[in-house]
Amino acid sequence: MPKLFAVVVATVPEYYEYKKKNPQHERDQLGWFRQKYEEGILLCCGPFSPQDGTGIWVIKAEDIEEARKIVNSSPRVRDGMLANSARVVEWQVHIGRYRFVDE
Repeated sequence: MPKLFAVVVATVPEYYEYKKKNPQHERDQLGWFRQKYEEGILLCCGPFSPQDGTGIWVIKAEDIEEARKIVNSSPRVRDGMLANSARVVEWQVHIGRYRFVDE
C-alpha cells in the first residue's frame, strides 16, 4: 500500500534569476508536476506564502527511497535549483487520509 510523503522544498538563492534566464526550466517543472499529478503520484503542491522559494509537495510512494527517487527526477533537482535542505518525510495523515489514498 502506498504511503504519503511530505516534501518540504526550498530553491537555491539564485533560482529566480536562473528561471528568468532559462524559461524552459519553469515549463519543464510545471510539466513534471502535471505528469506526476496525472499519474497519481503528486497529490498536491504549492509555495508557502509569502513566496520565498519554499513550499510543499505531497506525494505517494511505497517507501522513502522511492519518494526520494521521485523528488530527484524533478527538473528542479536536475538543474540544481532545489536546495539540499529539501526534506522528504513520511506523513501519517490521521484525519482526512481518505482524500488522498483509496483504502
